[in-house]
Amino acid sequence: MESEEFEIQFAIPESWETEVDGDTVTSYGNGVVFVLTAVKDNSISTEELFEIQIENLDMDTEGEVEEIELAGGIIGMLGGGAGIIEGEVAVVMLLAATLDDNNYLAYVFAKPKKFDKFEDTIIDVITSLEPLGFEG
Repeated sequence: MESEEFEIQFAIPESWETEVDGDTVTSYGNGVVFVLTAVKDNSISTEELFEIQIENLDMDTEGEVEEIELAGGIIGMLGGGAGIIEGEVAVVMLLAATLDDNNYLAYVFAKPKKFDKFEDTIIDVITSLEPLGFEG
């Protein structure tokens, strides 16, 4: 998938269904949901964006939050834990990332058993963000 407006591309499994609503992409399959929102506001730091989303998801983080570098120089904060999504407890992996004037907020969630079963796919999806046209 790619977005020219937000200068980003990312990979999701071909079998997943995808919906685009303005600046938000939602993809889902196998009981796993991926949400990516792009924000054209460079006044918010990656750390602030991460913290805002933790609050929005009523999330308790587990383990360390890591600063990571994705393809093409995208810098992100990656962490996981439990959150409340649509009134139910879910395991969540959250990424806040920045590239130039764009901020990206991505999270993947699933019920605990589904998360465990598809964890490798979840990690691949959430770390697949790269600049539009990047060929690494």
